[in-house]
Amino acid sequence: MCIPERMMRSRARLRFRRTAARAAALATAALLLGAGAAPAQTPLGSRDLTVMTYNIASALETGNELGPIAAYIRAVNPDVVALQEVDMSWSRSDSFDQAGELAQRLGMRAIFDANLDCVRFDLDDDGSCAYGTAILTRFPVLDSETRFYGLPRYAGREPRGLARVVLDVNGRPFEVFNTHLSFYAPERRAQVNAVHRLTAYRRVPRAVMGDFNVVPASAELAPMRRSFIDAQAARRLGARGTTNALRPLRLDYVWLSRGIYPLSVRLLYARLSDHRPVIARIRLPFTPAYRIAGG
Repeated sequence: MCIPERMMRSRARLRFRRTAARAAALATAALLLGAGAAPAQTPLGSRDLTVMTYNIASALETGNELGPIAAYIRAVNPDVVALQEVDMSWSRSDSFDQAGELAQRLGMRAIFDANLDCVRFDLDDDGSCAYGTAILTRFPVLDSETRFYGLPRYAGREPRGLARVVLDVNGRPFEVFNTHLSFYAPERRAQVNAVHRLTAYRRVPRAVMGDFNVVPASAELAPMRRSFIDAQAARRLGARGTTNALRPLRLDYVWLSRGIYPLSVRLLYARLSDHRPVIARIRLPFTPAYRIAGG
């Protein structure tokens, strides 16, 4: 959903949703934990970890309450989370640093990629407003390897980006990319090609996650299908939609480099956003050459 449409939602409508959203999140968390669905904390030396991609729609579906979203993520217990549509110091979302707040609640570290300077939309008049994506993680981040790339865009359209971090997963480097692409097809095609160029030809095991705003059968995704494993399709869940709609569309992806094995994939429902999260339990390849020096 585009930014102008979201800005037109009334505060009263958002506040009305808070109680229902909080109850839904707690119920979902109880169900997940009760069913034993949440994996144990990744043990030292393990090559297995849980990654998650989730478009949180700036918490507007929860009336700007981050508690329900944090509870929902906590129940899944992921090691890495790629978030899209994240606000920082924007009046429409009560001026929260959403990535920082969620990371604090979850005991994780946040890396925020500000794609849009939203000061002209902000009512706080404090000169600070940003909108973009974020990566949350439990693993150490190799700061020297963190990068933010701008993606192609047409004049006057919303800026889009690709964030990259390298994590130290028990002595093994693991690259994580996060993006949110345009819903405008000509622009999106150029962005997919740019994402592929920046992510495909690398030696380190990696995951490319995010909201690609396009269905999997689209020819636009041919470069990604050629170079990566589509985790959802690999676990025979390729037809399941990731949007919360009467006829869900599959727009959100976990792409894995060759050699990473997707142990399981889940799509969970909670009315906390207009998207559903995709959660993948993965196993990294054991290749001594990939080990971090001193790791």
